[in-house]
Amino acid sequence: MKIRYDRNKEWYNIKEIGSLFQITNTICKKRLRLNKSLLIEGETFKLLKSKRGKKTHLYNYSILNDIFGIRNKPKDIKKRSIRVNFIGTSKWDYIGFITPQRSTLMDLKNKVRYVYDQLILKYGKKSGIKLFYSFEPNPNDNYYHCHFLIYSKKKIEELSHLIYLLEIIGGDKTKDETPYIIRQYDYLNFGYTGSFYSFKEKSVYDDLLG
Repeated sequence: MKIRYDRNKEWYNIKEIGSLFQITNTICKKRLRLNKSLLIEGETFKLLKSKRGKKTHLYNYSILNDIFGIRNKPKDIKKRSIRVNFIGTSKWDYIGFITPQRSTLMDLKNKVRYVYDQLILKYGKKSGIKLFYSFEPNPNDNYYHCHFLIYSKKKIEELSHLIYLLEIIGGDKTKDETPYIIRQYDYLNFGYTGSFYSFKEKSVYDDLLG
């Protein structure tokens, strides 16, 4: 049975981790063995025993993102439910949105692609940069806005460069308008709520670049 992400859930057993991240129990155990340094008994790892003596290993949510957040795309990622779960439970460095004035779907696609291409140009393909985006209709007109998530193996040290790119496609911030927002993804405080929020049911188009 597939487990749904629960922000209030603190401890997970092997089966629950495998279900949440769409991986086998074997892969789950292997990754845990490779990350033994993160397993601190009583803090990030605990062992429970039933009255019959059965042992259950539990792992705290705080280490799951570092151990399981980076993984290959599922083979059936074209299926929306699989894609939503993969994006929702992946590791991200930045989260944000873009609300340029009067942007059509094609216009937004070109703008987001421009940001991605410029990041690759600056940091290189080996940086492993991934950019996920989803488009939603604006509530008060016939245009669209964009939610996005960014991850990079190589740390993007110059946030100012990202802001510069967003200003190019979205425009400058003013007292009355905020055409974009970007902030570091805070997993420890918000878990995966931000990444799932970035890919809501009402999104009309989405793509993962990288």
